[in-house]
Amino acid sequence: MANQFLSLSLFLMLLSFFIVMNSVSDFEEYKARPVMNSLLSAFSNDVVVSPPPTPVDPGQIMESNKKGDTLEALEGLFNAHVSGFEVKKNRLGTVMHVRVPVGRFENALDFSSLDVPDIAFGTRGAFLPTLVSLMRSEVNGIPMRVEMILNTQGEPDELLKNDPSGFASSLRRVSGFAQKLERSGLPRKMMSAGLGAGDPSKIDLFFHRYKVINIAEALEDQERK
Repeated sequence: MANQFLSLSLFLMLLSFFIVMNSVSDFEEYKARPVMNSLLSAFSNDVVVSPPPTPVDPGQIMESNKKGDTLEALEGLFNAHVSGFEVKKNRLGTVMHVRVPVGRFENALDFSSLDVPDIAFGTRGAFLPTLVSLMRSEVNGIPMRVEMILNTQGEPDELLKNDPSGFASSLRRVSGFAQKLERSGLPRKMMSAGLGAGDPSKIDLFFHRYKVINIAEALEDQERK
């Protein structure tokens, strides 16, 4: 009886494994086509003619590579200057979420206390100008936008009601980060700052591609709908 339960458990585990694999799997048509043609030619008497490959716009490849390179460069910048951070990217590699201790992020942005100007890459003072340079597309050609969310103990609206001074202090702190970025050359439209519920010792940074919104075109599209 025990062997039957063991066999059933192993079977269910194997079945679950293949179900999960099937749910997350994907394929690229241009890679799958040669395999399908090979199977058809092996088990059929018909002559299989392969269609010509779909042309790919080199600009799209370059744009995609640049998006990945920019996020990788930003991740490398944090790795070189800020310790204890966590990073996650979406499946397409177009959005990067960085969670970092707020004190360490603040120290990386603030290098005014240094006696000697320090702007060479690989030093503490390089973090802020390099961050702005990467986001302004001066390196890889893809401008980026950052959303900065400073975490508070509980919801911000509850903090505002129960501790107005604490709310104001947290808001001034995250606004100060935005001001430092702006003074270093990052346009205000390429960033935002706010408060959110979470670990108050951490700040969440969301980097994604900056897109210019044409208001006139957006209104026209809305009217068409």
